[in-house]
Amino acid sequence: MRKWLMRIFPLVLLSVPALWGQETLVPLADVVHRVVERDPGVRAHQAEQDAARSEARRTETLRMPKLYVSTDVGAGKLVNDMANVLLTGLSPASVNDPKTRARLADLSGDRPFVVPGARLETNLFDGGRTGAAIRTAWLSEGKAEVARSRAREDEAYAAASDFLDLAQARVFSRYLEDHVRVAELTSAALADQARLGRITEARALVGQAQLQAAQASLENNRDDVRLASGLLRERAGLPAEAAFDTRPFEAFLERSSFSLLPDELNLDSNAGVQIASFDARIQEQQLRAAKAHRLPEFKFVAEYGFAFSNLLFTFRPGYNVGVRASFPLFTSREVERNIRAEQQHLSAAALREDKTRAVLREEYTRLQAENRKIGRQLDAARAQLAQVEELYRVTRLKYDQGAGAPSDLLEAAELLLNSRQRCLDLTRSSLLTRWAAFRLQGKLLAELQGGAQP
Repeated sequence: MRKWLMRIFPLVLLSVPALWGQETLVPLADVVHRVVERDPGVRAHQAEQDAARSEARRTETLRMPKLYVSTDVGAGKLVNDMANVLLTGLSPASVNDPKTRARLADLSGDRPFVVPGARLETNLFDGGRTGAAIRTAWLSEGKAEVARSRAREDEAYAAASDFLDLAQARVFSRYLEDHVRVAELTSAALADQARLGRITEARALVGQAQLQAAQASLENNRDDVRLASGLLRERAGLPAEAAFDTRPFEAFLERSSFSLLPDELNLDSNAGVQIASFDARIQEQQLRAAKAHRLPEFKFVAEYGFAFSNLLFTFRPGYNVGVRASFPLFTSREVERNIRAEQQHLSAAALREDKTRAVLREEYTRLQAENRKIGRQLDAARAQLAQVEELYRVTRLKYDQGAGAPSDLLEAAELLLNSRQRCLDLTRSSLLTRWAAFRLQGKLLAELQGGAQP
């Protein structure tokens, strides 16, 4: 038993790093989720949505009663009317005593005062203005949520495009490595032939230059892979040792697969259509609020405070309870003109919604036409690639048997590399067109985070 454990223990130790390496591979769904949640633009829209929600809750308090406490603090000359009457001699009883007259004069003097009070009021009826304001606030909160969803869709498309570019660069690196190996082989063969005098030295230098160009392309592509990986890790907030699981997309690109668009066009989830719809509904509430100014407004008001008595020169408590009504009897046609303006704004909002839907339908039609064009080009590129692969196989077989020239092999290898790159570009464009169609319908984020493989 101990010997069996000693034999298997090193195998377990060797397999642990491989297992950890597989666990650090991050798939597309996780990358999109992390990038979307970390993006400052998306978080800014989230803050705007929170602010709109708070504003909606504040607007709801317009229907609730309000209690205000006020205090008037100041100083001034308070005139006592009764003392002035006695001092002027207009009253039946005259005051001639100097001390009494001095005291009466002191009653009207400069003194500080404090007058506290309280007022309770609540809205009984305003023609629907408060209800329109509350519905407008909640519609604005919904509009902010849709704007946040659009920002998430845009960021998801950008992250997925970068992820796909990384997969394409990795596949193309393997193609370039094959091409460099062929260039090394042909360059060495041309150098040998130049030493034997079979070809000119200039022809050997051309082969060396082609090798250097292939090596430079490979290094540039590797730099692109490192740069794309680093930027994507930074956007997703991943550590430097994390790697991306692009294997499904690499296999998809190598197969030169064609991506189909969604079967049906559904614009109900499109952010632009939803925002235009919210604008129209908000404008309906604005029109309703404008029409409400034709109706009277009733408020319940209760006040309690202290009133100053000039006769007694004292502050005495008092209160009043009642209903305050106001009616726009004459406004110089301000209300009617405001209603007409809001009606025109509503018509414009409805037309903008129709225009948004029409533009999106045209864009989807263009996407369909573009995808059909990509499909035809991809079919032609696949057929050409099959021919080029056969040509390269035959040329390589002749070269290995000593019946082919190195220049013919290098030319076939370059043709093979170009054909592979053409298929990669068309396959990538096909998948991006499919993602653009989902983005047009507002369903790209759900498609990417749902774990859908290409």
